[in-house]
Amino acid sequence: MVIEPQSLSVTVPQYETETRTVTLTNAGAEPLTFCVSFERPLQRAEGEARLTESAVGGAAPCGDYGEVLYYFDEDDFGAGWGPYGVVMTPEGRLFTSEVSGPHRTFEFTPDLTLIRSFEHSTVAELAPFPGTVGVGYDTESETLWWMNTERTAVGNDIVTRRVLLLEGDLDGVPTGRRIGVAPPDDPIDSFSPGGLAYDPATDRFYFLGILGSASNPDNWKLWAVDREGAVPEGYPVRPEPYPNGIFNSIDAHGGAEGGPEGVRVEYGAFPPGALGTDRIAVVDRWGNSEGEALETPVPSVLLEAGGAGPNGNPLRSRIDPNGVMYMTFTNFDHTGIVGVRPHPLPPSWLVVDSDAGLEAAWDGTLGPGERRTLTLTFRAGTREVGDYTSALQAFDAATGAAFEVPLSMEVTQGTDAEDEAGVPEVVSLATYPNPATGAATVVLTLPREAEVRLTVYDVLGRRVASLAEGRFEAGTHRVRFGGRGLPSGLYLVRATFTTKAGTTRTISRRLTRLR
Repeated sequence: MVIEPQSLSVTVPQYETETRTVTLTNAGAEPLTFCVSFERPLQRAEGEARLTESAVGGAAPCGDYGEVLYYFDEDDFGAGWGPYGVVMTPEGRLFTSEVSGPHRTFEFTPDLTLIRSFEHSTVAELAPFPGTVGVGYDTESETLWWMNTERTAVGNDIVTRRVLLLEGDLDGVPTGRRIGVAPPDDPIDSFSPGGLAYDPATDRFYFLGILGSASNPDNWKLWAVDREGAVPEGYPVRPEPYPNGIFNSIDAHGGAEGGPEGVRVEYGAFPPGALGTDRIAVVDRWGNSEGEALETPVPSVLLEAGGAGPNGNPLRSRIDPNGVMYMTFTNFDHTGIVGVRPHPLPPSWLVVDSDAGLEAAWDGTLGPGERRTLTLTFRAGTREVGDYTSALQAFDAATGAAFEVPLSMEVTQGTDAEDEAGVPEVVSLATYPNPATGAATVVLTLPREAEVRLTVYDVLGRRVASLAEGRFEAGTHRVRFGGRGLPSGLYLVRATFTTKAGTTRTISRRLTRLR
């Protein structure tokens, strides 16, 4: 295999993108099967702790996505074991907890060898039935957090009286810190949360919450809370590409590679017509997939006997995110935990496509002399100024030979109003992100000083927000549009400006808002 170029380095101003191509060529006389992955140094341990292709169950580098690499179930442990949710420290210590019963947490090695178990704390102060519906790891304090529900029976229903996050050390000893979790303006007894993940870039805990009837898929949403238990603006959200098929809970990870914009969320999806949760989808922290096809199939063994498949949350290994994904599961035959081969994830600032289609960017077969061109789109977004690095890896499936292309993106300061060199030649208006599930940024560039009024209208022509009004200098200006309380739908962002010469002009851009 020949791969060109041998490295890529780009400079991208904030809010902008740059596109480059990488070409894979079969220079041999026989067909060549290949696969593509990415080096992701984020949250990876160094040295022997890091898993490699040769260490993952002896599997070849180009195995099937969803292939079972490690497996541990109640036949290995004993009857009555019910793991729910899984979390891993950056050093590779893997933990899963029980929903009920003795309320134990179990520690495994990355290859699912059981090390030990210990009891973790639960609270039943308001209702008699405590449940553990998630476990997360706090990278700041190096502690575990268990999501605790206090539930009771009311007639034929089980209702929730309170949801708490309880902190303890890696032996289960409680620290005494707790966070009360409750959706705003709604009765807590209609709230059913599940799964837990923490990301340091936003300093938030993420989970799946069902507010109202669980039979209505519109009630299943992605939630976030801060350390006070408050729900940030923009949450909860319905993630795409399966807004009506979300199931289980989520793994939030990766923010350190690009600040809050680098946070990736993976959730189990139960599409219409599926027998259960049959795939793990990837979105950003606002539930947007950016059109990327990065799904990991759920192995069929988890769906046997008509069971629902994984429960708790999927979890990418923190020592090798592209090597292993863990899932706890329950079906009518078994409960357990598996490690599977996940679909590779590029860094969040990179989108991968190919001349043969989006899926064909990741694997395929090339005949003698054939080539595949990969398109890499580098996205600066709102990331801080600095250098971001990764490496694209192409593998020869037959020999295991790896070809690596180092990648680097230097993010530079976006055009400021005070930067005379950056004064635009024409007026432009843009919104970012679009669609927006939380706050959006309106970017207005002016070639000369003007009186400006920025407003937002709904599809009926009603003004719903006034963003700014006054004299704007020549250059680029960014204005935040929170959109709090506005329903999903199409909106029109309008800039009306008057120059010194008295000329008045209006430009508009569409903005789609999702909740």
